[in-house]
This record gives sequence, structure tokens and C-alpha cells, in this order.
Amino acid sequence: MSQTATRLIQPSRESNHSKDHYPIHDNQVSEHAEKPHIQGHYEPHAVSVGKVLASTASTILNYGLKSSHVSLWKKSAWIAFTLGIFLLPYIILKACFHVQVSAGAWQTSVTYGMLMAVDFMAVISFSALNRRRVNTRVKKRDPHWVGLSTGILAVGYREDPVLLEGCLKSLRAMRYQRNQRVMLVVDGNEAQDEYMGQVFMKVFEKQGGTIIRADFLSMDRDSTDKDREELVRQIAYHPGPVCVMQPHQGKRSAMYTGFAALLKQGIESVVVTDSDTYLDPHVCKELAFALAESPIVGAATGDVRIYNTGTWVSFLSSLRYWFAFNLERGAQSYHSVVNCVSGPLGIYRMSIVSEVMDGWVKQSFLGVLCTYGDDRHLTNLVLREGFKVKFTHYAICYTDTPIRFIAWVTQQTRWSKSFFREIPIQLGCIHLHSPWMTYALLYQLIYPMMMIYNLVNCIYFGTGSQISWWLISIAFVGFLKTCYALRVTGDKKFFFSTAYGFLYMLGYVPAKIFAALTLYDNSWGTSARLIRNFTQLQNYIAPVTWGSILFFGVFHNSSRYHEHAPIPEGHSPPILTDEIVMWILSVFGIAYVFSFFWFFVRTGILETDYKRDFTYEELYETTEANYIHVEGGRRKMARFEV
Repeated sequence: MSQTATRLIQPSRESNHSKDHYPIHDNQVSEHAEKPHIQGHYEPHAVSVGKVLASTASTILNYGLKSSHVSLWKKSAWIAFTLGIFLLPYIILKACFHVQVSAGAWQTSVTYGMLMAVDFMAVISFSALNRRRVNTRVKKRDPHWVGLSTGILAVGYREDPVLLEGCLKSLRAMRYQRNQRVMLVVDGNEAQDEYMGQVFMKVFEKQGGTIIRADFLSMDRDSTDKDREELVRQIAYHPGPVCVMQPHQGKRSAMYTGFAALLKQGIESVVVTDSDTYLDPHVCKELAFALAESPIVGAATGDVRIYNTGTWVSFLSSLRYWFAFNLERGAQSYHSVVNCVSGPLGIYRMSIVSEVMDGWVKQSFLGVLCTYGDDRHLTNLVLREGFKVKFTHYAICYTDTPIRFIAWVTQQTRWSKSFFREIPIQLGCIHLHSPWMTYALLYQLIYPMMMIYNLVNCIYFGTGSQISWWLISIAFVGFLKTCYALRVTGDKKFFFSTAYGFLYMLGYVPAKIFAALTLYDNSWGTSARLIRNFTQLQNYIAPVTWGSILFFGVFHNSSRYHEHAPIPEGHSPPILTDEIVMWILSVFGIAYVFSFFWFFVRTGILETDYKRDFTYEELYETTEANYIHVEGGRRKMARFEV
């Protein structure tokens, strides 16, 4: 056996696998420590002030404002270029056509509202057609259907031990006859990472699980390298679940090792997930069934849900997740052009992965190695090869989402950077796919700019009628979304979906702008789950700046209503002045808030069913039946049997 790839001895039955005894470094703090569902969590040892300051300084250097290796002049040039893109339409209109760009009339807001309504009607139509198509295929499927062989690949870096254990239990409970491999790749092999291997052995000891350690990265070695071949051979030919621990280099390097092993084993498809995600026991079967629709389907994703809905940020995010997958990806799936196979839940044909994995793992932007956006980039490479990408609402998982506003903004910034960075690849393959792919890309580019213009325009210069039409348009589209979600799920929690608009305006918009301006920065903006000693100052720049802009706009516009212009001679005063309209909108807003408060108190749904953190056991180890709505009725989903 090679010295660089050695198998660890399995812990004996007398070993203490208690959650309270996994090794944790002194300066490690979990972001989940405040969550009520984390029982028996790991408390860090007391540390001195000097250690804290040293750790903070180290974190700033490693993850903070100096995280990117792009030179200062490149950063400045990129910011200037991005600002030029934002201002280019205005400059062209002013210079060439002498168009007077002003506050505009109410037609501006009506046009904005009509664009949202038309897009939503198209999305809801195609997503409904896709849901019907998937339901029909599943209804006609043989109950004992078995298709492509699968392997499950989970990756993680210093994950919360309780979440990791729940994830591994869900992998152990998978129900698919042709699932031939369960693999966890730990992105780290230092002393602080050992607890992840212990959690793995606790879950898979009876299934013959083993830990394989490597002191090199497969991505850095040629496929003919002897050490790499030995490592891959050990993983591929071990009969039980495998945990691989390798040096820390990022999620892509960990996934690459898993891909190489699955290729060696000859498995036809890989199901990828994260170490904080709980998979439904039928995930492999449903995703493999989505691939089996056609040989040209190269990847598929499923319905990603949220289990930690204990704060308003995470609860509203869970509502947004449903719309993002069941509407947006559902509509894209009808045209076979899902633009992102989500990291927590996806499946890929290994024949395609083998062709693109080397370029994917070494993707760079502005000369810097890309550290995030692995899911979107891999999806785009599948699309670039001419293959189709699908979505099925029968494949379900529950994953983690940020519980604090700043952390959520940081996540949205990272995702927006990934979107902007992948635009050239999408533009290069739109001719290979449905026109809906082109439309979706253009809409995602144009809509945020229109929304920002309308929002700033209304807040600073908008008249009462313009603001009212703008708000009515948003409320109308939100009402349509709520009705559709209630029709499909029958879930009362979607009454709160319109409240996501406030989170969108205050957090998503500045995240989008900041992402475009700092696209050169490839840092995650956050550190590992158990290293939360310092939050980057740059994470506060965008929301604080945007909040200041909105605040001064509201103050500026409200002062205009105290200045009464004289009514021209021969004209009677309007029935509804701007001041009256603003008072009506204020009363309506107060009534809206009170109606939500009444619904909250009257039903109590948030305390009893939704706005709380769910454990793995509550989701999958209870006897309560879980149902999914299908065409003509409901289909019962089996709970985990562990």
C-alpha cells in the first residue's frame, strides 16, 4: 500500500462516539451554537484576549479585505468598467438622442409591473406544464423501476457535528437498489478535522465504513500518477462506505477526488450533496429517473428545502427557495435548460463529468482560482456540451441557510458573483438550447437594473400616483405567487411570502450591486462553520450604503409634500393630491402589518409548524406520514427506517 494513502484502523466499540467528545480546536465557534435544535453542542475552551486578537488578525488576512490576489489597479479598473456598464444606457441616450431622463410619470411603474406580471405568467405556465409532465411519468413508472447506477458524494469542511451526523444518517437510509457507493470527502486532514471522520465511523461502522487518508490532492496529480491511482483504487474497491480525508483546498478539490474514484468504479451517475443536507430516501431513484427521460439529459436537480427556519431571515428564505425551485427551475426544466443544479442536491452523468472535470476544478477568473460557484459552473459545462438539464419535484432534500441578515447578504453576494461570472459561458451555448434560455438570461440581467431604477426613482422623485402604481404592481404579482403556492401545496405559511419583498429590497439588491463591483474578489466572504471569530467588514458595506441611500431618499421625498405649489388660475385642485395618496398608502401599510399580526396570533402557525428549527429526527425519523401532491391525489413518501 502506498505511504501517501493509508487506511485508518476503525475505532473499537469501546471508543466514545458521544457528540460531546469530538475534538474541537480552542478557537472554533459554531454558527449553529445558538440554534435550539443543536443539543449537546461543543463548547469552545476559554481563550485569552491575546489569542482572540491574534485569531482575528489572522482571519482578516486570510478571509478579509485582502483575500483576493488581484492587484489594486485591476480592482480599480474593474469597478470603473462595471460603473460604466451601469451608466452606459443613460450616457448613450443623453449624448446621441438628447433624451431628457427625468423622474417619469406613472407609466414607468406600470411598465415595470407589467413586465413582472408577464414574466410571472410565463414562468407559472411552463412550471405547471413541467410538473404535469413529471407527474405523468412517475404515475406510469413501474414501482420496481431501476435505472442508472448511482454513487452519492458528500463533501464538507469542519461541519457542525450534529448536522454532519444527520446528513450521513440520511445517506445510510437511501432506498435505491443500484446505489453502489456512499462517499464523504473531508476537505481537511489536520487534527481539527478528525472529528468528522469519527462522526462518519459512528454512523457507518456496522456497514463496513472506513477512513482513507491522503496527504496530496488528486487535482494536482496526473491521472497516471501512482499515488493517485492507488488512492482511487482503494476507494473504488472498498465494499462499504468510504470517508476520504485530504488537505484543505476547497470544495472543488474534494469533489474532484470523489469524481475520480467513481469513474474508476465505473458508476454511471453521481449524486452530489453537502455535509449539512438531509436527503430524502428516494432521492437517488427520482434523480436517476429524471436522467432516464432521455440520453441527452446530462444533469438534474430537485426540490431543496430549508430546515432551520427559526429566524425571520431563514423562514422567508425557505419560502423563496420553494419559488426558486418549483417555479423558476420548473419553468426552465420544461425547456430542459435549468441554469444551476443546486449544490445540496444534484445528479450528473459520469460520462460528461469525465470530459469537463479537469477544466472545471481549475476554473479561474482574472487570474485567480475560483473557490465558489462550483454548481453553476458544472451545470453550464453540461449545457455547453449540448446536454439537457432537468428538475423534478419528487427529489427532496433539506439544507441549511443563513439565519442572520448579514450572513444572508454575504451568501447572496457570492451567488450573484457566480451568476455574473458564468454569463460568457451561457452566451456561448444559447444557440444549442431553447430560446427560453436566452430569455431567462436577459431577464435576469435586465430586471434587477429596472427594479433598482424604479425603486430609487420612486423614493427620491416619485409622485403619489407613481409610488402607488409601483406598490400595486408588486403587491399584485406577490398575490399571484401566493395563490399559486397555496394551490399547489395547500400550505398556509405562503401567506407570508409577500414579506420576502422587504428582505429582497434591503438585502438582495445591494448584494447584486456589490457583487458586480467586486467580481474580482473570489473569497467566500465567510469562513468555515467552526471558525466564526470575525465577520468581514466588507460584508456590511453594501447593505449599510444601500440603506443610507434609501433613508435619505425617503427623507428627501417626504419633505417635498410640505411645499405646496400654487394652483394655476382656472384649474381646480385634483381630487386625489399626492399628499392624500401618500396618506392612503400609509394607512394601507399599517393595515397590512396589522393583518399579518392578526394572522400570526390567530393561527399560531409560525410557533407550531414553521418558524422553528427542525432536527433530522423530526424530519425523517418520526411515524408521521409525509405526502407529496401529485396529479389527481397525493403520494405517500416513506420515512427513514433507521
